[in-house]
Amino acid sequence: MQPKMNWTFMSLQILDDVRRGKLTFAEMFPRARAAGFVAYDASDSDAEFAPREEVLRLCAENGLQIADYIHWVHLTTPDDAAFRAAVESGCRAARTALAHGTDKLMIVENVVPEDLARMSREQAAARLAQGLKRIVSAAAEYGVTVMVEDFPSPLLPMCDSAEMRALLDGAPGLKLVLDTGNMLARKEDPVAFAERFLGDFVHVHLKDIEYPENAATGDVDVDGRRMWNAQHGEGVVDFAKLLPMIEKTGYKGFVTVEYGPHEGTRDHFAKMAESIRYLEGLL
Repeated sequence: MQPKMNWTFMSLQILDDVRRGKLTFAEMFPRARAAGFVAYDASDSDAEFAPREEVLRLCAENGLQIADYIHWVHLTTPDDAAFRAAVESGCRAARTALAHGTDKLMIVENVVPEDLARMSREQAAARLAQGLKRIVSAAAEYGVTVMVEDFPSPLLPMCDSAEMRALLDGAPGLKLVLDTGNMLARKEDPVAFAERFLGDFVHVHLKDIEYPENAATGDVDVDGRRMWNAQHGEGVVDFAKLLPMIEKTGYKGFVTVEYGPHEGTRDHFAKMAESIRYLEGLL
């Protein structure tokens, strides 16, 4: 049966299992295909386990497209030389994305609290906009679209809708990866956030959120509560409203099913297959 959306998987939450020897990097790809995925979110992290040629081979052998390439930078630094190096790294990543067969580059900002403490929130926002504007311009020469997501840290000025709108306006051509859980770090409703950006996102991360008691890991919201990725449909995100709203826009891009396993969680790919079945049932 043809999937109702272009489901893609992100290995970042699975790589700890690879490091612990629970499965190999290569084993992820057939298991992802069997779970219902049609594409893969490639990233800088792949290089720890396989060269680009091997990643491309594993995707091709398992009928998976490359949805996008994820690259980390650190733009919110008061150090001018470090800032320039981060911009140059982001510009080079446009060519890396193309070498992976995708014209979508997702830039992720590294959170360094010590640097952010040395800057005002306005200065950090200006650094982000300035750096991303340069990366967008360089990537455009290669036909690559640059994306950022609403970020799950109140420390960065790219979590709520007002700050994200200012960032997109400050870097013309920059596009949004709509993450359905990250804005909760600033206590913003996911449905209301998505409504404000219906024409701006070119990739979607579907994430549900729960707030476990006594958690020692996970993102932290503005009130200091730990946020975990929940099984889709078991957390606080209203997918019954979100998914039909996204579908009605005519969106045909990739949709990442994002779930982070926790200690004691059973098979990750079985959980994601359950999520796909649940999400498709809402369409």
